[in-house]
Amino acid sequence: MLFTKDFPVPGEQDAVMFSTGNDPFARLLSVMLGEIASAAKADQMQGFFLAVGKRLADSYPVGQAKAMDRLIQHSNMVWQMLGMGNVRFELDDEGIDIFHHGLPAKLEGDGEDLWAKAAPFILQGAYDSWFRQLGSGERLSTAILRAESGGIELRHGI
Repeated sequence: MLFTKDFPVPGEQDAVMFSTGNDPFARLLSVMLGEIASAAKADQMQGFFLAVGKRLADSYPVGQAKAMDRLIQHSNMVWQMLGMGNVRFELDDEGIDIFHHGLPAKLEGDGEDLWAKAAPFILQGAYDSWFRQLGSGERLSTAILRAESGGIELRHGI
């Protein structure tokens, strides 16, 4: 004899619960950020998100791009695909200023603003990795200069 079980059909209260919000992946990321924040200290979180950014950049390598325009095009394609805004670079004699705009200011379900704390380090790790792929020396590093809602300014240089 085959055992059968009737499972309850979602009711109105379930439909309301699942209809809130537009982006289930943002909610999932928010939950993951919350779990990381509950188990890690600030410096551990920083190191973790730097590594995430590096891994992200390594998964989208710049290849043989030698011109800055190619790096801008490549990074903007990655960020736009991920819904993480866009970037522009300004070069001077001592480094490169990185202006990243259009980053989601907040993620669905992120009541602790953990995304605002994590995103700058993810970007720092990604840009540093891309510059290293292009041959950036050990003396040079990528640093966060300013982080505000939706925009982050970084610098790669001495």
